[in-house]
Amino acid sequence: MNKRLLLIDHNALLHRCRNALLKTGRKYTTSEGTPTTGVFSYLNSLLSIIEQQSPSHVVVCFDAGGNSRKEESEEYKANRAPLDPDFLCESRIILNEALYAMGIESVGLRGYEADDLLHTFAHCAQYGKERFEEVIIATVDQDLLQCVSDRCAVLLWNGVKKQQMIWVPEVLEKWECSPADICMIKALSGDSSDNIKGIPGIGKKTAIKIFKECQGNPGAILEHKKVREHAKTLGKNLELIRLRFCAEP
Repeated sequence: MNKRLLLIDHNALLHRCRNALLKTGRKYTTSEGTPTTGVFSYLNSLLSIIEQQSPSHVVVCFDAGGNSRKEESEEYKANRAPLDPDFLCESRIILNEALYAMGIESVGLRGYEADDLLHTFAHCAQYGKERFEEVIIATVDQDLLQCVSDRCAVLLWNGVKKQQMIWVPEVLEKWECSPADICMIKALSGDSSDNIKGIPGIGKKTAIKIFKECQGNPGAILEHKKVREHAKTLGKNLELIRLRFCAEP
């Protein structure tokens, strides 16, 4: 049997499934009042993805708290509202009961985001001792496109039922750079979803243009006339956007 690893971005899937129901005005609880709005939809979606992708192994990655990026930058994700207590309750039900009953491993590591865990597992699965023929990361977060390679794809949710499998050709078409260089494009143009402000006057198109003019050379990009005075901001953005390897995946 081919070894195929499916990695699930837990919070992304739960947010997507839960919000889809809440937007219709539906909200569910158990007879004891325990919130379950997203639980059933989450598990249905998870089983559907597993059926579609036929993985040999599945790992769910979640945020365990203590985000080191927030310690480095007060502005990082400061635009996001605190998590709904009902969301946290449903998340615990899925992680502690449902996934355990299904025999699916769930992993979180304090100090790291789920993205970093997904990145670490994807790398180890491709280049570690126990190698997989293919890795699929299911998420809504385009930061994870940095993981894309000849053996690793991102299953990107663009809507409740809309999914797109992103391989290297799709990254090259949309970003006009390699997956590893996406962080530079986003560092130049900013990332509103994470409250990361880019270099003044530089949007995505201009960032790609600068990247091409400088042939992707970081030193040349730093010396570019539109970037030169904002080198510190660029460096800080890169640190926040670039995916990290976890010490203990």
